[in-house]
Amino acid sequence: MSKGDNRLKILYVLDELKSNSKIKLEEDDDRFLSATDLIRLLEEKHGLTADRKSIYNYITSLQDYGYEIENSRRGYYLRLDEDLELAELKILTDALFSSRFISADKTRKIIKKLQKLSVTGSDSLLDRQIYLEETVKSNNSHIIYSIDNIHKAISDKKKISFHYQKTCVDYDSPEKLREYNRLSEDGEVKLYVQSPFALIWKNEFYYLICFDSETGKERTFRVDRMKDVTILDERREGGDYFRNTHFEKYADTAFGMFGGEDINIILKVKNELASVIADRFGKKITVQHDDDPEYFRCSVIVQKSDQFFAWLSGFGTKLRLVFPKDLRDEYRDYLKELSASYETDG
Repeated sequence: MSKGDNRLKILYVLDELKSNSKIKLEEDDDRFLSATDLIRLLEEKHGLTADRKSIYNYITSLQDYGYEIENSRRGYYLRLDEDLELAELKILTDALFSSRFISADKTRKIIKKLQKLSVTGSDSLLDRQIYLEETVKSNNSHIIYSIDNIHKAISDKKKISFHYQKTCVDYDSPEKLREYNRLSEDGEVKLYVQSPFALIWKNEFYYLICFDSETGKERTFRVDRMKDVTILDERREGGDYFRNTHFEKYADTAFGMFGGEDINIILKVKNELASVIADRFGKKITVQHDDDPEYFRCSVIVQKSDQFFAWLSGFGTKLRLVFPKDLRDEYRDYLKELSASYETDG
């Protein structure tokens, strides 16, 4: 090999880091190469010599160029953007197992496909999550294809049709609680035709925001309850209705995701619940001092609903509705009705 090939040393170092950065499910330390390892590989594979200082300079140059090379006592490890790392695979696996809208059978099939992205093809991705098997999963095994059709319809600005299910008590069924297609007023299975505009992930489920041509208003549907989703050759309606809607903020105001008018409210919050407020409404909200130093006040927008009242009551006296007065009165009536229901014998 000619002396000029010394210019290629940095590229050979990069190649060795890349080949050693593939996912290994057994020993993470195997992904690291020390300076000594790199010197040896350059000599064995390419007949090139290098000292430790040269290796350090090569690593620094590659990092300056943009390669994400981790440097630790174990050596050097190159994080490849195009490859899924084991930690990333584990996160995806956890998300799949805990996602209630994906059926158990579909979850296993997807994870087996993820396993093929690893070098060893080990079943450890499934084994490590057995404790999540008790999660309540959807029975709708076609939801992934429903979501795909919905995305296509939204992109192509087309209407969709579907059947919508509800859960009913069936004492003669082994499951006791069974899902049935919703019926129209004449007793026939109802076919819904809607104009889809946005998919929102909320409370472990996907929700579809639509424009309903019959009522001229928005409607929300839980996607795992939708069956036989079909894209229609009919242009959707409701563009003007949703023109100024910020769907990325929609979920922050909705409680239960099914309707309710937007209302600007003021809450009195005990300081220890600051993280609760941040998780629910985000951190960019109006916050003010309260007369009581153990509390603060914040102004947020919510959708009025029984679900909001239930959320509010769950924090007792640590979270109080201050404004508006008419909503306070409605909330007080809600609490009175709830209390009265426990006064009866039974």
